[in-house]
Amino acid sequence: MPQSIPPTIPPTIPPTMTRRKLFRLIAYILMGIFLIFLLILYLLYLSAQRLPDFYKKSLAVNREIQQLRNKEMLYKLGDLNNAIQKIGEPWQAVFTSDDLNAYFAVELAKEGNNLFPKEVVEPRLTFSDRQVDFACQVTHGTFSGTLHLSLGLTLPEPNRLVIRIKKAKFGKLPISKEVPIKFLMNTLKAKSYQVQQGTEAGDPTITVIFNIKYNNKRSVLLDAITFQDGSVHLSGTTEQPKLQDQ
Repeated sequence: MPQSIPPTIPPTIPPTMTRRKLFRLIAYILMGIFLIFLLILYLLYLSAQRLPDFYKKSLAVNREIQQLRNKEMLYKLGDLNNAIQKIGEPWQAVFTSDDLNAYFAVELAKEGNNLFPKEVVEPRLTFSDRQVDFACQVTHGTFSGTLHLSLGLTLPEPNRLVIRIKKAKFGKLPISKEVPIKFLMNTLKAKSYQVQQGTEAGDPTITVIFNIKYNNKRSVLLDAITFQDGSVHLSGTTEQPKLQDQ
């Protein structure tokens, strides 16, 4: 007997409403993912704007107070300038974080000041035992945020400063320590400082070698740098110029 051929079953085509529901569900899922992505970006943006407490406090200081503190800072710099002119005599200077922050607030606002790169806005710092906390606004194109660095500064020998990046944050978000290291390296090299990169206890470091001359002849040696809560203490000597420099 000839074999019977089973009838071909046509493929099931979902009703039009079923397809619409499926497409609508996919659209809702994609829209939900997009909104979650936007929310994450917004939260990251808010985190990048968070200010460290010391930074927020320093920015809130009255402008007139900053002007007065800056005048005191300029007097201290003048005294230091007079002290380093005395050959062979030790000199010292003490600067508070308020002194330096007032100087940043007033002097950096003046036209032509290039102490920091143009991307760095409103820098402020504070001192604690063996550590400096530095914060500023960083602008790049349309993006801006608060950079916060915890730095260890040591002076193993005169005019040889080691900067250790202990912590690096953008707002409240930890970032790679290599990011500020590269930025600092490029900035210091652009200002013709001699720099070397290294590591200490797993943290990246930059060694800055100074060649300080007074009147382009006398060598100024920075012998020691120590920190206390709210202040930094510097001391050194000014050497007799070498015969070929006289």
